[in-house]
Amino acid sequence: MRNTLLFKTKFRKIIDAFWLREDILETIPNCQCEYLDNSFKLLSVSSETLFSENELKPVFEQYKMEFSIVEQNISRVRLHTIS
Repeated sequence: MRNTLLFKTKFRKIIDAFWLREDILETIPNCQCEYLDNSFKLLSVSSETLFSENELKPVFEQYKMEFSIVEQNISRVRLHTIS
């Protein structure tokens, strides 16, 4: 299962949407990052590896933009012991 955060964003400049996406791809290894609408307001970030909103907070702050988490889906890792 993938770990996913869905952000609602508000950009001052639309070109920042492109650069924000690129910076997130560099910050979270092996992640997928895509906008879910044409107005660049809903951004989905997902990865097989665990990550938190705190890892992305400095990236968002760099663009001095407003954002909020709309949805968070973090898979729970289960440990199985084989005897």
